Amino acid sequence: MTAIKIPCPECQAVLKLPDRSLLGKTGKCPKCQHRFVLTEPAAAEPEVPIEVVDPAAPPAGLNPTWIPDTPAASSELPFSLTGAPQKPAENPLDFLKEELAIPTADGKELHFIHETPEPDASGNSAAESEPDLSQFAASSSGKRRIKKHRRRSGNWKLIVGFLVLAGAAGGLIYHQSQNGGKPLLEVTSPAPVPGTAPMHVNGGNPAPAHREVAEFNPIQEQSPTKGQPIQLLHMPAGVRIAINLHPAQIWGESPKEAEFRASLGPLGTWLESQIVNLTRQQPGQIEELLVGILLGPRGVAPELAMVVTLKEAPPRAELLTTYAGKPYEEFNTNIQLIDGVAYQLVDDRTISICPEKYLEDLLAYKDAPAITAGEVEEILKSTDRDRMVTVAFIPEDLDMHRDMLFPADAQTSIEKGLRWLGPEATAVAWSMHLGDEFFTEMSVLGEKTSKPFVMKSEYQNRLGALPELMLATVQKMDPPRSGYRKIIGRFPAMLKVLAMTTTVAVDHNLVRFATSMPSKAGPNLALGTLLTWDESTRTNFDAVVAVAPPPKPEKQLSFQEKLQKKMNVDFRRTPLQEAFAFIAEDSKIPIEIDGDALKMAGFTKNMPQTYQQDGITTLGAIYNILKNYENEGDPIVVHVSEKDNKITVLTKKAATNQGLEIYDLSKFKEQN
Repeated sequence: MTAIKIPCPECQAVLKLPDRSLLGKTGKCPKCQHRFVLTEPAAAEPEVPIEVVDPAAPPAGLNPTWIPDTPAASSELPFSLTGAPQKPAENPLDFLKEELAIPTADGKELHFIHETPEPDASGNSAAESEPDLSQFAASSSGKRRIKKHRRRSGNWKLIVGFLVLAGAAGGLIYHQSQNGGKPLLEVTSPAPVPGTAPMHVNGGNPAPAHREVAEFNPIQEQSPTKGQPIQLLHMPAGVRIAINLHPAQIWGESPKEAEFRASLGPLGTWLESQIVNLTRQQPGQIEELLVGILLGPRGVAPELAMVVTLKEAPPRAELLTTYAGKPYEEFNTNIQLIDGVAYQLVDDRTISICPEKYLEDLLAYKDAPAITAGEVEEILKSTDRDRMVTVAFIPEDLDMHRDMLFPADAQTSIEKGLRWLGPEATAVAWSMHLGDEFFTEMSVLGEKTSKPFVMKSEYQNRLGALPELMLATVQKMDPPRSGYRKIIGRFPAMLKVLAMTTTVAVDHNLVRFATSMPSKAGPNLALGTLLTWDESTRTNFDAVVAVAPPPKPEKQLSFQEKLQKKMNVDFRRTPLQEAFAFIAEDSKIPIEIDGDALKMAGFTKNMPQTYQQDGITTLGAIYNILKNYENEGDPIVVHVSEKDNKITVLTKKAATNQGLEIYDLSKFKEQN
């Protein structure tokens, strides 16, 4: 069927219709946006091929040209062809909604992609009808430039805390998911107008009336947060490491958040002081903190830029007092210069901070993300700014600037972590979130020549081997404290559980890993990682580990000997049930708790027990628990049965009613 060419009555841009079925409908010119009725022209016009596309589906017809959400750093045109920054969209085909729209009879719109027409017979080039790109270049806010010289800054040491925090939460080993699921897009060909033949694509077979495109991301479905990707707004160009935190959540008042902070040890205290010094705000007042790290040549200290978003807007006078300095402009108090650092009051809740020499960049990127490496831009698209902690980086940068980013005693651990990622990882984003469950995710961007499914298989093998490697590492450690020794000794088992519960998925060119575990797993993993890393700084891994002789079979103890067996007890708010379980395991005597009897007397199995004593007997350990309740109306007692080889915990009234003999522990009271 012969195509029809229709010129715009305003700008003379030529559109090409595939057939006459669209005549009589209202169209919109993609150049001048003028709407007009599509009527058959009297004479032929220069061709501008178009394609018919469903409004909510991928283009059907001629091959469309992909327009990325944001241009790559290496692009020669660092601006959007629409004259405005591209906003991130969940559907990569959303940009088609801004193209030419022709409403149909059923109220839907047919979309057209405007292509460059060929020169006509008169010699006029079709380029004359195209928009002048120089207008976009002149009006675009994309006049960007990357500073080549980075200087030293005294604030770079905060980098260590942020990156070790990511490692303390076990970031390099959390992963996820499986393929399959419901389709995200349904592509339906428009119904043909009665009396016309169905349209064929490129002369091939007729397009199917209905087809489904399956593109399901199980990690996003499982994620506890549904936030937008992190954007480098109000940041200077050249950020190589991006760290996004929610300090108000980390420093919250709930017991769960307090336990997580406690698991960070001195690192959490140090990080809190650094946030206060650099942002001039308390962590509990900061809803979101975006930190950008700028790396210079090898051996030069990194520099920091930050965007602080407060939970509540303080009075304007309070902000001006907090960031009082030298105004950047005479009659503009929004930008203050203090000791070589620029503080910009973006609005009542947002403050951007950077070295004074990058202030022009800071002002240039207020509406569009700052230019950075293409790998960083790509990996940031996979992030979720609502997560409690997110770190995005290029492994090669960490390796090159390792001596400036990390303390000397952490070099070995960082090197092993980068080696685990492998040379095929060009960018990595790790995040964690502590809510009803502990959720952690890591996305790895491979090289352009890498195959994502091959990378997925390799990382699954590395993840499976990680617990054994950690076990070999832990065996060479000798922690001085028994509590630390127990946690570090259990760390390989934690990684084993982590590896078993982790699933892996391929998402376009990314390999994504995620794990969802009970909320208490977060502090346990953080503490285990931190203590293991700290002990590794004092361990000589070159030393040969002595092979322990096979254990001799233990002598079978009598029941009375088990009652006198000595043990080391260290209870710190340990629930009553767990405390008795520990004593039973160490003494090899089963201990049963009569929960109904305790409940009738007003006791619970979760009552916290706190005491520490080494070399105490089984009966002595039991007495130290019972003495806390001996003055109650119906005290807790024990019945010791050598015949049944067990100890029963119940109340005095319940023991009397059941005819059970109460074991006399008064001699321990005399000893105390």
